[in-house]
Amino acid sequence: MGSHAGFLQAVGADKELVDAIATNNLEKAGLNDKDRSLMDFVRILTVEPWMTRDAHIIRMRKAGWTDEEIFEASFITSLFAFFNRMADAYGLDYPQGGWLPPELQKK
Repeated sequence: MGSHAGFLQAVGADKELVDAIATNNLEKAGLNDKDRSLMDFVRILTVEPWMTRDAHIIRMRKAGWTDEEIFEASFITSLFAFFNRMADAYGLDYPQGGWLPPELQKK
């Protein structure tokens, strides 16, 4: 999560948004419908890929995503799932100075 959070902050996301997304508190993140449909889709694809349904793709299309963008989101999500599983398999830890859950962050 540390590298993802770092990227979000690098492209301009504030700490509150990063924490909300990282802790799956999307209501607090204040995302628009388009971004929310993407976040819901990639969460399902990451955590419960067997639950992915046509309805998720239809929702994303209705929110304004193109088929090419949906494919790209699916590809990137799947690729990062692979990288994360390899990191877990080899015991790689959070990068020093990377994002930590809010309860572990220094105030």
